[in-house]
Amino acid sequence: MNNNTKKTNKKLQFLIPLIIFLISLSICFYYIYTNYIKVDLSNEVKEIIKNNKQEKVPKDEQEPKQEEYINQLPNYRNQYNNQYIMGKITIPQLKIDSLITRASNNSFYLDHNLYNAYDVLGTPFFDHRNINLISDKQINIYGHNTQNEKYYDQLPFTNLEAYTDKSVFDNAKDIYLDIDEKEIHYKVFSIKIVTNNDNEHMKLIFYSDNDYITHINKLLTNSLYQDSINIEPNDRILVLQACHYNPIGSYLLVIGKEATG
Repeated sequence: MNNNTKKTNKKLQFLIPLIIFLISLSICFYYIYTNYIKVDLSNEVKEIIKNNKQEKVPKDEQEPKQEEYINQLPNYRNQYNNQYIMGKITIPQLKIDSLITRASNNSFYLDHNLYNAYDVLGTPFFDHRNINLISDKQINIYGHNTQNEKYYDQLPFTNLEAYTDKSVFDNAKDIYLDIDEKEIHYKVFSIKIVTNNDNEHMKLIFYSDNDYITHINKLLTNSLYQDSINIEPNDRILVLQACHYNPIGSYLLVIGKEATG
């Protein structure tokens, strides 16, 4: 073996590990970038967060005065010729005011609008198992999120991203859900980010009071933010779910408890 060959082999012995290291480093940075990059929030969400940081809302002013409930859902059903419109959700401080549908499955309204026409943007909808909205212990509502600014105004659940800021969680507590029978008032008490490995929030059938309380304890584990409150067997909760992008493929859960009194 001549000297040139030896020199070439030594260079290769150095370069090959270096190349492998650089490739591994690139893959690592790509994974971090695609999975943990800061979410690009809409301007409206940024404004909601900004307002909550600048000005704390006094507790006695957080809850707006309630007028006598008038069921408007039949009018909406006639307007859209859609008997699957089953509710309306309002979160005043997040500027969310949206009709909620319910089909016989959890896939139809992923890509259909209020006119039941195909629409990739879909429509917020109740879990199809929530048949008894007046009495179900847990109600789930699902809606699309996006990072495409073109669709921000058409996807109301995009504004739920504001809850990832602690100031918004502390101040924007009130959720109002209109169903045929009445308006239900919820208070947000937990924000959680989950992946496909955590599906506890999808459990809607409970066989005993103990089963329900065990479920609640599991549901609240690893909350991003959480108020210290007790959940009793007769308490009813609301879970809002939207896609989340930090990490990619996760879901944002907004969990509220029905207010009493």
